[in-house]
Amino acid sequence: MLEDIDTVQLKPLMKYKLSTTFIFASLMAVATTATISQPSYAGGTTFYCDRSGGEYFTFARTEDGRRYRVMKWTSTDFPAPHNPKNRCYEVSSRFQRNYDNGTLRKISSGIVNKLPVICSGSDSNTVCNNSNLLFTLKKGANRKAIANRLFNQNALAAGNIETQNGDPEDIMFDFDIYLNNLAGEQK
Repeated sequence: MLEDIDTVQLKPLMKYKLSTTFIFASLMAVATTATISQPSYAGGTTFYCDRSGGEYFTFARTEDGRRYRVMKWTSTDFPAPHNPKNRCYEVSSRFQRNYDNGTLRKISSGIVNKLPVICSGSDSNTVCNNSNLLFTLKKGANRKAIANRLFNQNALAAGNIETQNGDPEDIMFDFDIYLNNLAGEQK
C-alpha cells in the first residue's frame, strides 16, 4: 500500500518535470532559431553620418568593425537647413532608431502629409507614417528613381527592389539582403 501512495504522489511531480523540460526545450529552440535567422550585420550595428571623398553618406558599422555605405546624400532639392550634411545626420539617426525598434527590415515608399517618402517596416505590409519615416522627398518626385539614385545599385539588385501596390513609383526591398550585399570597408 505504501508503494501505491508513493506512485500516486509522484505522478503530479513527473508531469510537472516533463512539462518543465518541454517548455525549456521549446524556449531553447526558439532562441536558437532567432539567433540563426539574424542577418550577418545584426547585433551591434550602428548607423551614422560621415564624409567620404567629400560627400556625405549614411554608414552602418557592424560589430566586426567593418563599415558599409548605406546611402549617399547629394540632393540640394530642399532649402536650408536641409542640405546634404544635415539630412545625412537626421536620417542616419532615423535609421538607427528604426533598427533599434526592429522595424528596419523592409524599405518602402509611400505618401505622408501629401509628400512622397521613404520609410521602413518590419514586413511587406508596411504603410509609411510619421513613426517609420526615414526621409521625405521633394513633392512630385519619382520615389523609385530617387531610391535607385540614393541606394547602392548592386546591393539593390540583390535586395530585389519591387514595385509595390501596382504603382510604378512605389518600391519595397528587403533591407537585410541589401545590407548583406554592400561592399564593406575597414576604417
